[in-house]
Amino acid sequence: MDSPDSGPGHDDTTAARAPGPGTASPGTPGPGTASPGTPGPRAASPGTPGPRATTAGAPQVPAAVLRSWDQAEAKLFPLVMARPDVYERALRLIADLAARLRATCPDLPALLAAHERGAGLVTEPSAGIGPELVAAAACAMRYREIVTAGAAQRRLAALARARDQGLEWTVVEENGDPARAPYIPYQRVEGHVRSGRAVIISVEPDETLTGAVHRIDAADLDLATGTLRPGAELGSYRDEQALAQALHQARQESGADGQPDRP
Repeated sequence: MDSPDSGPGHDDTTAARAPGPGTASPGTPGPGTASPGTPGPRAASPGTPGPRATTAGAPQVPAAVLRSWDQAEAKLFPLVMARPDVYERALRLIADLAARLRATCPDLPALLAAHERGAGLVTEPSAGIGPELVAAAACAMRYREIVTAGAAQRRLAALARARDQGLEWTVVEENGDPARAPYIPYQRVEGHVRSGRAVIISVEPDETLTGAVHRIDAADLDLATGTLRPGAELGSYRDEQALAQALHQARQESGADGQPDRP
């Protein structure tokens, strides 16, 4: 195992997050989380509300930078078992630096500029902890915060547009291209404008890797902050007709009867 100071030094909360396996990559969105990648908007499919909101225009972070941040966190995690005292010190350093980045890097361009400083971001190095790893891990933490905040603002903007148009439901977030699903994962979030009830629709390959499985999960959308809280799975469906029927039922149960309004 590489020592913590031998690795590369570049690549709805603000609490420090311990890096480790099972932790989402800085560049990998979870359910209902906006992706900084490229969406694929197209004409609305039957039963899909509008207007459509995607992550188009979101600033990009080079893939090599995201990988370097991942690698830094991966190198720090083994310290949990091998050297827990060093790991605790690393977490404190990361949290302190992330707080400074929070104050000085309001957006991704500012964060990328800070990232270029590498180990120079760490003003108080600690023995046994590579400052370049601390810098990368803190940048990864701040990156996730910026992406999360940006996604929340885009959801609120989508709700505001739909409210102005008198719509009951709208797509507040969309990642991927439904035309390329299931070979490329696809996900969208539909929100009820007045109540904040939401559903997350995703498409993934089936067990044979030749067909598609459409999945619906319940969610709640905070109308004040734009925070999305995923809930229980509502069901999985093999065809779009079954999906449309399930979506209709989910919308009815949310308090909005009938099909969603059109833009």
